[in-house]
Parts: sequence; structure tokens; C-alpha cells
Amino acid sequence: MEVVSVELKDKPSIIVEALNISYYSKPKTIIRMGAPIEIQALKNISFRINKGECVAVLGKNGAGKSTLLEAIGGHIRPKSGTVITNGKVYTLKGANPGLIPHLSAKDNIIMMANVYAVPKDERESFLDSVEKFCELGNAFSDRDYSALSTGMAGRVGFGFTTSLNPQVLLMDETLGVGDEEFRKKAEVKAMDFMKKGETIMISTHSLNLAKKMCTRAIVLHEGNLVFDGSSSDAVQYYLEEIIKT
Repeated sequence: MEVVSVELKDKPSIIVEALNISYYSKPKTIIRMGAPIEIQALKNISFRINKGECVAVLGKNGAGKSTLLEAIGGHIRPKSGTVITNGKVYTLKGANPGLIPHLSAKDNIIMMANVYAVPKDERESFLDSVEKFCELGNAFSDRDYSALSTGMAGRVGFGFTTSLNPQVLLMDETLGVGDEEFRKKAEVKAMDFMKKGETIMISTHSLNLAKKMCTRAIVLHEGNLVFDGSSSDAVQYYLEEIIKT
């Protein structure tokens, strides 16, 4: 097993080779717990993603989408295989990158900027960038994060993560949360991110979003990679070969 982050010019942003991930589950019986059962979440997954690509990850619940992104982001230790990423990688699951409910959005961003080691001389401009994206007015500094609506909270999390300027951005259902206004703003910022030549992987149940934002998509089914091609062809395959089952 190997998970590596490198800084190599003109190399693929993500390389996944023969990736296997398992976890153990203890079945419950009426009398006692049964022996642990190994469940394979991902089975011998291999693909490469080049710099500047936006790739959707499609599949039913339990197909392995979140597990794959967590492995690429370095949050899960694979059983075997190799994951290599080129540049800074950040993962945004849902819309909250770990913000504290009883702090304001502004205080959260200041704290998180310190946690993520944003240089001191850049923190003011970093804060301005996030605040500009959020467009929350006084609520940005006066209202607890927990008191914000889902859409408003989504702007804070998404604005923070993308302002970190990752070379690889992994989004797990991020663009499916929040209100319509948030989704539109997030899509625009994600498109701007791609125009800079950075790489995005999006796990999503929205087939329209996959076709709209991504030129390529992979389809997972029961832990297997069953399709890798254009987003439109991937959506067609998913509807005809996976959903029908």
C-alpha cells in the first residue's frame, strides 16, 4: 500500500493503481455478535486524472464514491494499491470543512486559516476573499455559524476551501447541498478554478451537474470501476446499466 503526494510538473494530478479498500463488520445475531466479516469497499481500482480535468464520480449509495475520494485525500489507509497526487489536495465533504457551530463565520475562517497555515501576511486578503464569496453582510461576523441557513453555511465552507488554492479539489456531494443561489455561486467558482488549470473530482448524484460541469466521469458499482469515459456517455451507461438493475 502506498499513498504519496508529490510536486511534479506536467504529471497527472491523480494516479490510482490497483486500489483495494476493505473494512470489517460484525454481524449481530439474537444471541451474540458474529465473527467479523471483511467487506470490500473498493476492488482493484485503477485510473489517472490529468491536470485541469473535472471528473465526476457516479454510482448508487454504497458504490464506493466517498471511500474513493477519502482514499485520494489521504483520509483512509488502503489495504493495497497505490494513490499518487500531484500538489495540494483538499477535500470538501458536504459543505462544512470542520467549522465550529458557536463561532461566527469570520472567527471560524480566522481560526481555520491558522490551522491550515495560511501565511500571516496573506490572512487579511484570504479573509476578504472568503467574505466576498459568502456575501453574508453583517451575518458573516455577527451570527454564529450554527444559526446560518444551509445555503449560507455552504458558502462559508466552500469559500474557505477553494480560497486555499488547492491543485486538486475533491468534492463529495458539495454542490448538491444548500439553496439554489449557493449552488450557482459554487458552480461559477468551481468553473473559475478549472480555468486556472486545476483538477476537480466531484462525487454527485446529480446527473445534470455531471454533464454540465465535467467532461469525464467514472462509474462505480459495488466497489468496482465499471465505466470511464465522457460524462455524457457515463450518464447514459449509469442509467441503462446500473439504475435499471
